[in-house]
Amino acid sequence: MVKAIPFSILLAAAIPLPAQSQPFVADGPLHSPYSLENDAEYPCISTAEYALIARRSLANAQTLGIDKVRENRIGAAFTLFQWPLQAANGMDDCSYYRISAYVDHDASTGSISDYQCMSTTYDGHRGTDISTWPFNFHKMDHDMVEVVAAASGTILDKHDGEFDRNCSSNTMTANYVMIQHLDGSRALYWHMKNGSITSTAIGQNVVAGEKIGVVGSSGSSSGPHLHFEVWDGSTVADRIDPYYSVCNTLNSFSWWLAQKPHTDTRIVRASTHSTDIVLPGCPTTETLNESSSFTIPFQGPGLPAGYAKFYIFIREEQSGLSADLSILDSNGAPYLSWTYNSTSNASTKIFGWSKILPTVAGTYTFRSIYNGDTCSSNFDIVVPAGIASAYGLPSSIHPNPSDGKFRLDVESGDFLEVQDMLGKQVLAAPIRGKRSEFVLEQKPGLYSYQVFSEGKPISRGKLILAK
Repeated sequence: MVKAIPFSILLAAAIPLPAQSQPFVADGPLHSPYSLENDAEYPCISTAEYALIARRSLANAQTLGIDKVRENRIGAAFTLFQWPLQAANGMDDCSYYRISAYVDHDASTGSISDYQCMSTTYDGHRGTDISTWPFNFHKMDHDMVEVVAAASGTILDKHDGEFDRNCSSNTMTANYVMIQHLDGSRALYWHMKNGSITSTAIGQNVVAGEKIGVVGSSGSSSGPHLHFEVWDGSTVADRIDPYYSVCNTLNSFSWWLAQKPHTDTRIVRASTHSTDIVLPGCPTTETLNESSSFTIPFQGPGLPAGYAKFYIFIREEQSGLSADLSILDSNGAPYLSWTYNSTSNASTKIFGWSKILPTVAGTYTFRSIYNGDTCSSNFDIVVPAGIASAYGLPSSIHPNPSDGKFRLDVESGDFLEVQDMLGKQVLAAPIRGKRSEFVLEQKPGLYSYQVFSEGKPISRGKLILAK
């Protein structure tokens, strides 16, 4: 079995990048809501709370006449669960969660093992912790991730009204719902947001997929997450793990309709931002600085003129995988393309790049492909009428293709910038007149150029280098 170790998250630091547009990489723990977890010393649910839940549930089951269902269920089908979370309407991230802890199947103190014989758990953990990610407090503040009934059943117990922005262990209880299913098994949904608990009364039925709350951080919690726990009976001693594999010591089959993989590697978000994101410590809400529209000329705070930030958020990063990233125009043609190579494993990873924005009006797509999965988002480039007319000023390069020596013909302008297709600046030089000569010492390929006048772009084009 695996010895218990502290849980940590490797994260790329998000800071302004230089004009050459190379990512700043600094892997290591980040003091943010993502680096905090419950553990053996500070579990999600205390022994006293388990006893209280069991007493309340037993009393309600007896009142409702459903306390003998399990004993009489011979031949009845077992409950199978759908996913207990869903994205609220309007939340368009490619995904919205990560697994921070599975059920611990090693009964010995000081050792851990999840159902897959791995260490994504903590000592004595009895449920599955599903954390919202990224921007978990932002998602909580805006009710972006909903808790839904994983299976149809009867509400056996519920509780609301508790503070929901906790960051560490405490003696407070959580906002929760307990549902009993047709076969007598029960599912506990713990840590929900204050005021979000369903109005459906104890004793009434809910159907699979019905909203019963919003993910929060109530009770003994170290950040917004759902603690999802299943009992095949009336107490925590009867718990099972809905996930099944070789190290599951509690049950002999999966209780999921479709069991998700233990390590579900993918990009969960690809987004555009006016400047760097801000990830404060728990429980302060993150500052996204996200933008889906950029007006030319654009100046992002702390960034070079004309640049914006492009971020990807990877869940369960695997060393050796590569992300293919590109900015596509409205016709699907690449404006810029670059690659990110994973060099380590990490439960979550955030990377940001400064890239120069297009200057032609239209809708563009920031696309990322990682581990066979595609995640993308759209953004608009807006060129005001005055800029648009100026941007139509003619310019041309001769010869084109060029061997590296070329002449720029332009009606006006005082500065030339040439970039490769990754957005890296390879030439920056003053323009001396309507006909100026330049030398570009670069590898053969396709390059883009922009002509500036008093710091504003007035013309652009392509240059083919062939040697």
